[in-house]
Amino acid sequence: MKPPRPRQPEPVTAERIERALDGLARIMVDAGSEGGAYLPIYQRLERELAEMRADDDAMASAMARAARTKGIGPR
Repeated sequence: MKPPRPRQPEPVTAERIERALDGLARIMVDAGSEGGAYLPIYQRLERELAEMRADDDAMASAMARAARTKGIGPR
């Protein structure tokens, strides 16, 4: 009998980070005065989300530029 294959992790998406931030915010509020202990994690997730969105925006910009210049060869 073969051992089970390890499960592939789900890709990290903006939606997953948003859900994690939502859940973590609830945990922080429920923890009351101790909720600040989770602040570094919350800030890290916010940074990761901002970087992901910035990368998506840059890629969209590059694709739009390529579409506008399609057919123009090297000079």
